[in-house]
Parts: sequence; C-alpha cells; structure tokens
Amino acid sequence: MGRILLWVPIVAIILAGCWDQRLLRDNSLILAIGYDKMDNGIMATIAHPLASSGGPTHNSAPQRSEVLSSMGSSARDAEVHMERKVPEKFDLSKVKVILLGKKLASQGIFPILDSTYRDLRGPLNAKIAIVKENAQEGLSIKVREAMTISDYYAELLHTSEQGGITKNENVQEVFPIILSEGKDFAVPYLTIKKEENKAKVIGLALFDDDKFSGVLGLMESSMFLVLSDNKLKNLPFNLKISNNDKKELNNFVSIQVQNIKRKINIQDNNGKIQATVKVNLKLAVEEYPPDHLFKKTKVEDLNKKVEKHLNQLAEKTIKKMQEANCDGLGVGERIKAHHYQTWKSLEWKKIYQDIPIHAEINTEIVQQGLIN
Repeated sequence: MGRILLWVPIVAIILAGCWDQRLLRDNSLILAIGYDKMDNGIMATIAHPLASSGGPTHNSAPQRSEVLSSMGSSARDAEVHMERKVPEKFDLSKVKVILLGKKLASQGIFPILDSTYRDLRGPLNAKIAIVKENAQEGLSIKVREAMTISDYYAELLHTSEQGGITKNENVQEVFPIILSEGKDFAVPYLTIKKEENKAKVIGLALFDDDKFSGVLGLMESSMFLVLSDNKLKNLPFNLKISNNDKKELNNFVSIQVQNIKRKINIQDNNGKIQATVKVNLKLAVEEYPPDHLFKKTKVEDLNKKVEKHLNQLAEKTIKKMQEANCDGLGVGERIKAHHYQTWKSLEWKKIYQDIPIHAEINTEIVQQGLIN
C-alpha cells in the first residue's frame, strides 16, 4: 500500500506535464522572419525549413528553406495570414534573426516588436538587423547547402560583432530602451548584393526612439564600440595617417585595441549641459610597413598620429549620432541619474542634437609587433 501511495504523486506530475507538450512534428518551426512596410499594410516573410529527404526521423539538419510572404494590417495580422500557408502550427519561439526593411524601420519598429515582447513564447533572444533594401529580399537569397538562411544571418551577425564592426542587439535588449528615456540604440545595417547572392554588413543603423534615423559607416561603427565602452578584445582599426609616402601602403597603420577605459563626464552649468567622453586606449600595432618601431621616438611619433586620427573619427561619429538624434551613448541617462533636477527641466529629444559632446581619446602603444 505504501508503494502505491509513493507512486501516485510521481504519476500525477508526469501526467500533468503532458498537456503542454509541443512536439516538433506538430509545429512549423520558423527560424528567421522579416517585416516590410508596403502601401497596403505590413508584409511578413518567413524562411520555413523543409524536411530533409530522410523524412521526419532523419537526424540531419534541413537542407532547404521555403520563403513565404503574407500581408496584413499589422505584424500580428500578417502572421495570422501566414499560418494559413503553413501546414503545421506556426511557431516563432525559436526565431534567431528578425530582419526589418529600412522603409518600415523609418516609420517605427515598436508595433512590430510589441507582439513579440508580449508573447510568453516570443523569441526574445532573436537578433535584430535593418536591411537597406527590404526584408523579403534579404530572406530570399540562396545560401549554400547544409545551411539555413537563419544560420547564415546568425553567423554573419556574430562574425561582424566579433570582428569589431557592429554591436548586436536582441528583442529583449532593445524593447526596454525604446520604452525608456535618455538612451537610444543601434543595430547592424545590411545591404543585399544580388549579383553575389549575399548580404553584407555596411555599418550600424541608428535609432531615434523606435525610428531608424541614420547610419554609421564601418569605421564609425567601430568607434561607436569604443565610445560605448565595448569590452570586445582586439578591436581593429586601419588608419591612413599620412599622404607623404609614394607607396600608398606606407601611409597606413593597422592597430588593435587591447584595452578600453572610458568615462563620461557631465558638466551642468545652471541647466546648460556639456558632456565629455574620455577614453584611454592601449594599442597593439598589427601592420606598419615603415617599421623602425624599435626606436622610442618612432613609437611616440606614430602614437601621436594614431591618437589624432582616432580623436577626429570620434568627433565625426558623435556628430553623426547627434544629427540622427540618437543618444546611443546614454548621455541622457547619466544626466537623469546624476543631475535629476536639471533633467526634469529638459526636453531631452529637442536639445540633444545641440548640446556640446566632445571626445578625448588618449592612446598608448603597448605592443609594436615582432618585426621592427
């Protein structure tokens, strides 16, 4: 009798867990989705993995994806229409990448992400990227065999982040920023190369609240990572520091950022705000054809040139961010935290573009490389 009583709660737990099962064979697993603004509403596009020839029990990854699109008055409405085209239950919980067309992003992405963020099974870890052309075109490129379109974009975004080109953001990170005051965000900006059948990262898409408002090029994107205190190791820069040498390669230096220490100072002079972004960088020289870096004077001279060009790049980057009304460094957040009375008197989005924000970058070359 005692053994029966012991098994009763165990069986009850097992049976209670069965009702909420979601079997893969009953679900159409969507791994990538895109949204575009059209004249008559929102178009959703999915990359729908097709089963391999081995059948549902075959263990290999799907070899092909089917691209499907549907229209709706909203993102959720477009998804509902999409469900009628997919034989199994429509499952977005495993989406890896969300692509958004530039036209849609310019009008605001909050309505698109809203239903995803509210859904208990929404893909909060999905990476967001903006496509210069449109999301449908981005999901329609043909990738090599044994790779799905979702894996292609996931790897592309991961590689660009590790290479110090972009900063990746997912739904869970972006949505609270949209709802807050005093900070904006940036996500990877892509273009589609039809002739090469590839997508290419060309910088960062800047946002003013939830609206796409500007672009940072590749060098400026890397500088944005420095200014935002990104801890990525070996962040690369290739700088043209001279025009004097007839051999063009000798005018360039390639460096890697080994260490970043950044501080943002806010000066509040009776409600008049100024900000200074102070950054100390330790650098390694990766390539410098003129060599002679065994001489201390040569290293000091090179360091001065590098420091000058990085400061110019920083000022250019900040200027572009202000022109786009994108407070990606969170200057407003710092004012709100440390100068709250002043913050309450400010209409931040109206004054941000005009407040003085300066960069002070100090560099130190700590590695000259093996060849001197």
